[in-house]
Amino acid sequence: MEGGSSERTMLIEKVIERKQAKIKLHPTHTNRASELGHPCERYLVFKRTRWQDATLHDVGLQFIFDEGNLQERAVIRELEDAGFQIIEQQRDYEYKDVQITAHLDGKLVMPDGSPPPPLEVKSMSPYIFKTIQTPADLLNPRFPHLQKYIAQLQIYMLLSNTDRAVLIIKDKSSGQLKELWVTLDYGAAEALLQKAQRINRNVDAGIVPDPIPYTEKVCGTCAFLHICLPDVKRDALEILTDPELEDQLKRRSELSPLADEYDDLNELLKEKFKEQPKIVVGDWLITGKYQDRKDGKKVWLTKIEKLPSIKEIPA
Repeated sequence: MEGGSSERTMLIEKVIERKQAKIKLHPTHTNRASELGHPCERYLVFKRTRWQDATLHDVGLQFIFDEGNLQERAVIRELEDAGFQIIEQQRDYEYKDVQITAHLDGKLVMPDGSPPPPLEVKSMSPYIFKTIQTPADLLNPRFPHLQKYIAQLQIYMLLSNTDRAVLIIKDKSSGQLKELWVTLDYGAAEALLQKAQRINRNVDAGIVPDPIPYTEKVCGTCAFLHICLPDVKRDALEILTDPELEDQLKRRSELSPLADEYDDLNELLKEKFKEQPKIVVGDWLITGKYQDRKDGKKVWLTKIEKLPSIKEIPA
């Protein structure tokens, strides 16, 4: 058959074009429940006041977003196929006094007739999925984006006048599911309302809060980094025309999600092997030891290396 490769390329190109067309900036006039748990109030003010200046994400990330949406809809279908009734799907809520808006995945009708709790569905990498057993695990500082889920559910419970909600998480790789029941924490909910009020006051007064201390996981991927920390880009004013360099930067962007996944898995494994001086797992040798830091504290260093095969061992 002739032209098979070019036809396949044409198909994928059309898909990519469609994905790229979906990447747009949208005005934000309220505090979104899904964002209110973000650790940086400066970011949340920029979302309201300088949304048009945000850096657009690339098509690779759009694929990830769309896949997440597909996974979440699939979970709703799984629940319905299992006999559960999901009501108020994709319903919008508004808390006018503090300018908070929310968009629910749905509410779960309970067999015992109790008030239907808000239902939220999230999909994630298998490595993060394995670290989460209870709602408290969502507060893991290694994955700061997860804490937004707890805040989101607290707002949902306030808006729904319920004292519990359920979060279903899905392993994108295996399809496995976990359910996390979250109860209304009045202290945490009140803190979120106060946070929304501070954002509203800053927006009305044209005040930008101070930036948080820089962290790569929060600040490094922020759409407002070029506004918040312009010094980061000040040394890159020279414009280069270098196709090879552009290709390398593009490839770097494509690999970014895999790098994040590698970092997450690497941290998870190091935690599992902490204080184990020497063990073998399959074809892998794991060694570790304590090392003194300059501040006088000790830190456990783990080294993971592949054992040589019989053919690789010198005679």
